[in-house]
Amino acid sequence: GKPLVDKASTAIFQVDAPAYSFADFTNAHPDATDISLYAYQGSLWYSAKIAGKLQRFSSKTGELLPLLDKQQALDVAQRVYTGQAKFIGSTFIEQNAPSEIPARVLPVWQLTLDDAMHSTLYISAVTGQVVSARHDYWRLFDVMWMLHIMDYETRENVHNPLLTLMTSLALLTALFGIALTYISFQNKNREEPV
Repeated sequence: GKPLVDKASTAIFQVDAPAYSFADFTNAHPDATDISLYAYQGSLWYSAKIAGKLQRFSSKTGELLPLLDKQQALDVAQRVYTGQAKFIGSTFIEQNAPSEIPARVLPVWQLTLDDAMHSTLYISAVTGQVVSARHDYWRLFDVMWMLHIMDYETRENVHNPLLTLMTSLALLTALFGIALTYISFQNKNREEPV
């Protein structure tokens, strides 16, 4: 089917280099991690994680800026949403991410749609980007993926101990099956009269 969001609908803007340099930013915030410079509505902004919290900053002055509000998040969602359903709910999530999105993208606006698939868009309250689009078909796939890789928490770790154990047991079972088949044919050949 058709995707929930049109990723190609992003407008192209001409932006100038930031007046507040990367060096200025790192000097002012030596404890910052995950620093990035991104474009939003024709301007450049910094995002950085400080004390475990993702925040946004002016690229002109370096000052801390407020996160996107509900209306700004809705504007982004309506610009990229490809369907006809109406947005019927919005929740600001700053901690305790739902299992369907990674915690590293917080804070986000969770915007729910009135459609048959219970679609939800997650808009970054820092960058204004769509960080995830989820619906019931995706959620069913996610459960199947969780069962397949046997990671019942993050659903991302394909090297977890339970999966490693089960893979090792399956390999041993296959090897014993091959060995038993070989032994079985050897015994059968010995029992036949000459």
